[in-house]
Amino acid sequence: MPESIPERTPAAERICQAAVEHFADRGYDAASLNEIAEAVAIRKASLYSHFSGKDELYLAIFDDAIQLESDYAQRCLAAERGKELPGARYCAGMARRYSQSAHLRFLLKAAYLSPRHLQARMDASYERYLGLLLEGFKQRLLAWAEGQVLAPASVRLYGQAYLGIVDSLHVRLVYAGSEKFAARWQAMKHIFEHTLRQAVAEQA
Repeated sequence: MPESIPERTPAAERICQAAVEHFADRGYDAASLNEIAEAVAIRKASLYSHFSGKDELYLAIFDDAIQLESDYAQRCLAAERGKELPGARYCAGMARRYSQSAHLRFLLKAAYLSPRHLQARMDASYERYLGLLLEGFKQRLLAWAEGQVLAPASVRLYGQAYLGIVDSLHVRLVYAGSEKFAARWQAMKHIFEHTLRQAVAEQA
């Protein structure tokens, strides 16, 4: 599991809550620390007593988003039962989650449109998030196969295919919003499920 969100003072936590909404809407370049400070009714100078500047605040809430969205994905996978398609709950609920969670909106926009000088640091964190999602999917895939032995190469292959689906859906949300999201997901789900069931049947 990802590391826990660090404990903060109530003031620092209010700043982070305001900042995630602000950065999710504005992005890094257009974001204003003045406006974030105003949103929590403090002076900008007071904000600097908690965070050294825009970069530190941006990275702090990026790490928060990684934590919260990793936990959410793991809960979706853990809630799946029986022959429910592995990873389907996370994908099916993604558009709704995107509309409701400023942390997911911020996470995806920051990951795909990250500031150049922070890109290496953020890429490493985002890959950790994808790694957790991949491991959760693999565990769910093995349970879904109901005792059928899937070759390790097949598990790796379908794990990467699943991440490809997730990535495509994430990109759709970032660049086009939730419009036509359902049609794309249903098409991918149909092909993925058919291929998985055929693979399991062939190895039975």
